[in-house]
Amino acid sequence: MEDWIYKPDLQSDWMSLIFLLNLLIILILYKLDQNRLKSLINIFKLRIYFGKHSHEKELNYFSYFNLCCFILLVSTLTLTYFSFSTYSPIPLYYSFEYYYLLLGLSFILIVRYLFTKFIFNQLGIFNKIKLTFYRSFTFTSQTSIFLIGLIFLWNYSSLPLILIESVLFILALYWIISQFNVYLLFLKLRPKDIVYLILYLCTFKLAPWIWIYLFFLEQNYN
Repeated sequence: MEDWIYKPDLQSDWMSLIFLLNLLIILILYKLDQNRLKSLINIFKLRIYFGKHSHEKELNYFSYFNLCCFILLVSTLTLTYFSFSTYSPIPLYYSFEYYYLLLGLSFILIVRYLFTKFIFNQLGIFNKIKLTFYRSFTFTSQTSIFLIGLIFLWNYSSLPLILIESVLFILALYWIISQFNVYLLFLKLRPKDIVYLILYLCTFKLAPWIWIYLFFLEQNYN
């Protein structure tokens, strides 16, 4: 036990409960479909995953499995921000700040998906691009599963930070490359739809994060 430390202060004790809840979500994913979860976290066999889980049922983001992935994803992003906020002028400590950001992030991402689906349905191209969305969501879900473990080590382990930060950098690089490959594949298959891809990346993919920063993060420094 001497190799482990409790990094958060007493006012941040709520974080241990959040990590436990995230672990329970992963357990639920395992109970829902253990083979699918194992295939999801296998970075070398994602082609098999997409081959088995890219039909209409899995493309439903409101299915139990995908919904749990989304909850884990949002929670992991929020915990990651809390961990890195220690480097900011005004670090975050309190549980209400976590819930505030968690709910705000969830709301914006859900609205983004529904609005994107509506717009592309009106344009008549949603069926062409929905598999690309699903691939992007899959890589992000996979990354969040590994990320939650690293953030746990960040907060509770006495391992050198340089080691954890190096693995975090590699994981971030993996996510960036995977996202690039997803959209590059779409362009290879549908080069004529490049305008729609640019519209999605600039308007729907990036813009919500600016709103998240303006409404939920920037005001923390004011």
